[in-house]
Amino acid sequence: MTTSLHSYRWYWAGALALALVARAPVAAAQVEARDAGARLERVGDGVYVIIHDDATDDWPHGNTGVVVGDDGVLVVDATYLPSRARADIALIRSVTAKPVRYLVYTHWHFDHNNGGIAYKQAFPGVTVVSERENAGYIALNGTWWAKMSVAPGSPRQASLAVLETELSSGRDTAGAPLAAEARVRLTKAVRQRKSEMAELATLEVVPPNLLFDGALTLWLGKRRIDLVDRGRANSPHDVTVWLPDDRILFTGDIVVQSPLPYLLASWPVSWIQVLKDIEAVPAAALVPGHGPVLRDAGYVRQVRALLEAATSRTAALALEGKTLDQIQATLDLDDIRRATPVWQDPALDADWTESIRMLIERAWRGVRGQG
Repeated sequence: MTTSLHSYRWYWAGALALALVARAPVAAAQVEARDAGARLERVGDGVYVIIHDDATDDWPHGNTGVVVGDDGVLVVDATYLPSRARADIALIRSVTAKPVRYLVYTHWHFDHNNGGIAYKQAFPGVTVVSERENAGYIALNGTWWAKMSVAPGSPRQASLAVLETELSSGRDTAGAPLAAEARVRLTKAVRQRKSEMAELATLEVVPPNLLFDGALTLWLGKRRIDLVDRGRANSPHDVTVWLPDDRILFTGDIVVQSPLPYLLASWPVSWIQVLKDIEAVPAAALVPGHGPVLRDAGYVRQVRALLEAATSRTAALALEGKTLDQIQATLDLDDIRRATPVWQDPALDADWTESIRMLIERAWRGVRGQG
């Protein structure tokens, strides 16, 4: 990152003062429009979020923010697949006829920007905005993911072939007959994955054409929109989108309730401070990268508690001379899980175990200065 995020503390202090005269806190989100795979919810006056069903059984769509200004629209993130982004544009047009002037990418992960081509085609003059280094990550990773996924014999193609074999044979990988409910789920999964592969085979990655370092302010008429690069958290450069007059913050994947946070390729040591900074924002609504709109910072504090426990306990075990494998085998974070209601479902056990294993690996690197 080219500029320290701590230099922006002055900005949030000013935002707090501004919030004293800002609009009243927004009411609970209400659904303004929906289709078969998503719903558009009103978050504030002219501010919306599109919350999507997952793209496939193993890949999500990120949330999409919609900010309507006097002379156009700003969109935050563009989903995983262009077909979904095109459907989102139809939802946006159900609440405004104004053109999309800006498309902001909060980070490089392709479930937030593969759909950019739909906006470029629908609005040829759209300005696509990202932090400077993210632009390169988007171009490289989006292209790599698409080509790798559809390559003959790729792991993703092999995985789809296994599902197709199960469906055609009527038996799972252990040879047991598929129950009716399992067959329905499998039919849907195969259909979604085949559609995904077809889209990835022709994917056109749309790189940003307006880049910034540290922070950038955009205007839609009189509506101010502040972008801040918060540095390493869930990704190398996580950008937040702040509407000071509305006190609405789009967090990207800094905050995710899906229902678990995304922890796999993250930077938990620096992420802790980023979450503290998020908690200090005078927001009436937090729109996460995945999951429902949040009305306070309670969940953010729980995610921070998880990262703090992971890093501090990993460091303590490292001081005892434990190896990474030993730490992963013994470090217990279930007390943090029990304190967070949305993480309680036993159906999450396998995902929790894998997520924590990866979190510990990232914490191990971070506390030792290796990442």
